[in-house]
Amino acid sequence: MPVAVAFLTAHTGPSKCARLINAPHSKIIVATRRLFACKIAVIGGGASGIFSAIAAAESLKSKQITEPLLFENLRDDDATGSMVTVLEATTATLGKVKISGGGRCNVLHDTSKPVNEILQGYPRGQKELTGILHKRFPPSTAREWFESRGVELKTESDGRMFPATDSSQTIIDTLLQAASKANVQIHYRSKVEGISICPSPTTSSTDSGQENKEREKSQFCVTIQSRSKSDTTDSDSSSQTATPKRSTKELYFDAVILATGSTPAGYRIVQGLDLTFVPTVPSLFTLNAKSEVGNEDGLLNGLAGISVPFAEVAFCVPDQKKPIQTEEGPLLITHHGLSGPAVLRMSAFGARELAKVNYKGILRINWAPHLGKVDDVFDELWQSTTLRPKKQVNKFCPLLLPDDKESAIPRRLWSTLVQRAGFEETQTWATASKKLVRNLAMEICRCEIEITGKSTYKDEFVTAGGVSLKEIDMKAMQSKKYPGLFFCGEVVNVDGVTGGYNFLNCWSTGYVAGNSAAEFVVSKFHPNTKGEGDMAKQSLSDL
Repeated sequence: MPVAVAFLTAHTGPSKCARLINAPHSKIIVATRRLFACKIAVIGGGASGIFSAIAAAESLKSKQITEPLLFENLRDDDATGSMVTVLEATTATLGKVKISGGGRCNVLHDTSKPVNEILQGYPRGQKELTGILHKRFPPSTAREWFESRGVELKTESDGRMFPATDSSQTIIDTLLQAASKANVQIHYRSKVEGISICPSPTTSSTDSGQENKEREKSQFCVTIQSRSKSDTTDSDSSSQTATPKRSTKELYFDAVILATGSTPAGYRIVQGLDLTFVPTVPSLFTLNAKSEVGNEDGLLNGLAGISVPFAEVAFCVPDQKKPIQTEEGPLLITHHGLSGPAVLRMSAFGARELAKVNYKGILRINWAPHLGKVDDVFDELWQSTTLRPKKQVNKFCPLLLPDDKESAIPRRLWSTLVQRAGFEETQTWATASKKLVRNLAMEICRCEIEITGKSTYKDEFVTAGGVSLKEIDMKAMQSKKYPGLFFCGEVVNVDGVTGGYNFLNCWSTGYVAGNSAAEFVVSKFHPNTKGEGDMAKQSLSDL
């Protein structure tokens, strides 16, 4: 028995099914549109929004009943696969993808690493992402998704993955082509003002208008403010204060995916739904050291661009015995202060604590942590007084990296540390006193830099905070309070360190949210879903 005939028979009985099949085609179209036009709104056209829209549209297409007798004359934009709409407030999508990795797009982190190791890159959400990254959409699946669409990926030594083209446009084109193929609609200049839950339909309603019918069979009302594409104005065209024409309207959807990233507008939508919201603070930022960089006698003055292969950094404040946060890794001296993986990881894992002290304090640096503490480094340095007595202290660093092949401290930085310890410019190791050598060991192991603030890392901006994970069923990325409302990406309280972790969060949560939204809307109309048959019967009874 054809699928559509079986469906109609299940809901109407054999006799009425026969009459429906012979009914005017226009009436059948009306019924089937109401049955199968499952409408999903994706709010936000960033990485997670576009990816969730693709996932939802592809899932709907795979579930669609396509009996030719009932569907052969439906327009493409009436088909289930086209009923995923992205509402984007600006004039372009995928803005962060474009600037990520300096325009190269750090699309993933090394997917050959064990999932548990990758999960260590998430200061918030590590536990909650475990199921998604192990089962629903593992990092290897994310890589295969892009490769299956013709994107060649490469992995660099630090684990960052980029398209082989070294161009973010490759990723943008791939995503938009996949969205177009899945028949995702993207509405630009459509700023969402709020989401409300549609009231249950009542038998006493006397309004028979199309809008009321649309409202009654939908789950959510989305209020948007749209701006005309031509930017026509309400005022005289010669007026300098003219503003674009804007219109407000309500759209109705069966499910909504909130993918607004870290935008304030998205957070206002969340708060309007009375959902628990974790206040946001910046994450992934560099540290400013104004006096140490700007003053001629500052430690970092003239050292911008120097990279230390392996260092330990600890952020300290005067009234606390223990550091706020301690991290290890490569360290980079900049024109404003300090950056590099060690600082960025500190900024992510210590985001809230650093915000509380207004990003001001002392950064204690160990430039060679693999060699141990002050006494260990002193012993290593003191050997040079007998092994290399004729060498100038400021030109020869005896401290090596773990592989014993190169100096642990770059030459210009070493020279500055030697001078700061009190050595004369031409002093040799033979004339070094224990006091001077111990001073140098202190500068290497407990070097203190005054931190005066923070800066954004390149053009990237990541926040800690968002929708509380306690509000979300992470298996489906669905709201526990509002069935049919889904979340993905940075709008939830999940964020990662630099290196591809945040995009992996976008792809994985976007995939789960999109598929879950598709499953949700189909279940509203599927004849075998318990408790949902009345909606289908109501649509068919109109024939």
